[in-house]
Amino acid sequence: MGNRREFLKKGFIGGLGIVALNPLLAKGGKVRTISYRELNKLSMNNDWESIRTEFLYEQENSYLNTASLGLSPKLVVQTINESIVDLEKKGRDGRWLFKDCRAKLAKLVNASEEEIAITRNATEGMNIVARSLKLKEGDEILLSKHEHIGGSAPWLALQKEIGVKIKVIDLDLSGLKNLQLIKDAVSEKTKVISLSHLLCTTGMVLPAKEIAAFCREKKIYSCLDGAQALGCIPTDLKEINPDFYIASGHKWLFGPKGTGMLYINSSVIDECKPTFVGAYTDSDFDLLNQQMEYRTVAEREEYGTRNASIVKGMEASIDFIQAIGIEKIKKRGMELSNYLREALNEINSIEILSPSAEEYASPILTFRFKGSPNAEIVSLLRSNNNLVIRHIYEGGLDAIRISNAIYNSEKDLDRLINAVKSI
Repeated sequence: MGNRREFLKKGFIGGLGIVALNPLLAKGGKVRTISYRELNKLSMNNDWESIRTEFLYEQENSYLNTASLGLSPKLVVQTINESIVDLEKKGRDGRWLFKDCRAKLAKLVNASEEEIAITRNATEGMNIVARSLKLKEGDEILLSKHEHIGGSAPWLALQKEIGVKIKVIDLDLSGLKNLQLIKDAVSEKTKVISLSHLLCTTGMVLPAKEIAAFCREKKIYSCLDGAQALGCIPTDLKEINPDFYIASGHKWLFGPKGTGMLYINSSVIDECKPTFVGAYTDSDFDLLNQQMEYRTVAEREEYGTRNASIVKGMEASIDFIQAIGIEKIKKRGMELSNYLREALNEINSIEILSPSAEEYASPILTFRFKGSPNAEIVSLLRSNNNLVIRHIYEGGLDAIRISNAIYNSEKDLDRLINAVKSI
């Protein structure tokens, strides 16, 4: 009994501590978060230092890993908190919040609302695509060796289960030859080409529009993994016109963890079947007569009860991004990336793997020490310099990836550069 009392006492006091130390709470329990108008003004004035203060992470750290996990601004965190309280007071599931978020996602990527589903992450979206297509043994799926596990594992699972064939191709790191490499790899058995819009390995941008057009011409399904693109670079799905596009909400969109997006082109949805079914999947359901009809909109993949509060947070993250502007965000990311590239180019032991050509470059920059174990170097840089960065093992690259987001600065990169020079 004594142990239980001690545990409860500690838990209660700890809970009070959390409330007292919550950095979102000001005097009287009121919250001070930036307005979208203020945010827009800061971005117009290139006041990135002030925008940086709208994020909660510890300022003594240089967080350069947005391509793995984006940080959410205070506005998003507060929106989630308020939504949880509001829904609990009302005893509601907040299902209507999905519609509002879906509409803003559709506007962000220039698609119709009927083509957008809100998923739990990009991996779920890729699984839905892989399992909704009516593939059979011997059908060929084309991937690159730069795909993330979330974008490739669903296809490998189909190979184990039904015997589809996976063809993995290498890419030209300069970006110049990739469209031709993809075309040359296609055979009569190719049914799906599933590639990243923006590579998680080097940040290289693939010619998404041309890939989708080629697939349509060859009657091959096109699936683009936009986990690194959404929120990082402008993404116009009407212009790209893929069959499927999946993305994360928790990377460059700065949204809540556990959110994502799936786009299903209206021209192919009749050729797909839902992966799981439940409430909101059906247009007609009658258990007594054993009848069920599927809806012909992407929303049918949002079956059952979901966490509407984080979806409300995702809506706030879209508003945050839109207030700054995608073009502005990309421009700032490229300024930082070019700043880092210029410094690394002066170090003889460094090899930069990210493309330099403007049409293929992004705010992600990947490099490696020649002839050195870069995984060990990443551990060294992280532990001794308050640098949050990622080792890239995908594709056998053994490299170091730096993500340049709007909460980063030249000071962060100077810390990295000095640490690299010390090695």
